[in-house]
Amino acid sequence: MRKFFFFGLILLFVMGCGIPQETRRGVGSEGFLIIQANPDDAEVYVNGEKVGLASQFEKKPLELRSGPHKIEFRKAGFIAEIREVYVGNQSRHTLKVSLRKIP
Repeated sequence: MRKFFFFGLILLFVMGCGIPQETRRGVGSEGFLIIQANPDDAEVYVNGEKVGLASQFEKKPLELRSGPHKIEFRKAGFIAEIREVYVGNQSRHTLKVSLRKIP
């Protein structure tokens, strides 16, 4: 009887010490942003960091942590465009942007 009690305590301790939720992916702490930009080779910056070209995120959405983000689009010869977006837990949004040529 004592062995079962000891084994049960160990099992309970091990099960309770799983991976912390905030380090696991896909648990609701991120959302997805589909980008449709014209021109589609505009550079995309998230919170000041370049993450790639707009065309990359049309078929494979940009994964962002839940919360507010500043998305900027840049391309030589075009006026840069900045959008403020809020990404919710497990949300999926589409951001459509058309850059204007510099006159």
